[in-house]
Amino acid sequence: MNVVKTLLSGIVATSAMTLYSYAVARKKEENFREPELLAELADDFLPGSAEKMALPIGWMAHYQVGMGLGLALQAYWQKTHTRQTLLNGLISGAVAGLGGITVWELTFRMHPREPKIPYTRFYGQLLIAHMIYGMTLAKCKKD
Repeated sequence: MNVVKTLLSGIVATSAMTLYSYAVARKKEENFREPELLAELADDFLPGSAEKMALPIGWMAHYQVGMGLGLALQAYWQKTHTRQTLLNGLISGAVAGLGGITVWELTFRMHPREPKIPYTRFYGQLLIAHMIYGMTLAKCKKD
């Protein structure tokens, strides 16, 4: 596995899903912007002088997870000899999306101050965003 190419593909795929989330957030006038939600969650745990770091932390965490998922999916595709097609990317993205929804739900439940968002709509767009991620990753990383 070419780790650098896989990490770059993870960045491109994360960017594609993020653009989708931002477009839906704008259209629906809801905060479905994952990096900003992460920043809002992180803000409660930062000391006063570090609060301005919440948004960069949110963005870094978002892209780190995206690169990690790219590495994990690439390793899985390689181990199972799965062809990197749009369909397989869509399926992998859907599975990753269900995992992502679970992680977000647990994070929201454990956090002392949950954000005020429509969770069902957020999770619906998150699933689609991950499907976009998976298809983009499959196209970018195709060997």
